[in-house]
Amino acid sequence: MNPGSIPFGERANGAALDIDILGYRYPDVAEPDGLDLLDIAVRLYAPPVETLFNLAVRVRELECLRSYLERISGGNGPREVVKLADGLFELTFAPTRRGPVLMGVMLRDVERAHVRVEYLVTLEPHHIGRAATRLDALLR
Repeated sequence: MNPGSIPFGERANGAALDIDILGYRYPDVAEPDGLDLLDIAVRLYAPPVETLFNLAVRVRELECLRSYLERISGGNGPREVVKLADGLFELTFAPTRRGPVLMGVMLRDVERAHVRVEYLVTLEPHHIGRAATRLDALLR
């Protein structure tokens, strides 16, 4: 696993999301394949809100996200909800045959404060391809 960022959308065009992979939560502990925990920082941009959520996700969750993005990279595919971080972070994808993919983002934080943020990001096919390629490179 390599540290890095996975961009969804572009800030200049409105709402966007960046997932920054920071590294293994427990680097000295060997977990079964796909079950290692990763620390991530989720940066959301939904004007007028810009904020950061720190979460832990399993490698397997990011592998599932990558597989789904590869399936819809042509702009078409099944609708799906990808849940990460034990349901604290959800991405809902609504692909269409004509036009962009709508991605619903839902983030929760219940430990320090009861916060829930929901917003939409419009993804063009090149955004999906870029995110899938970046995620693939980070998972190697």
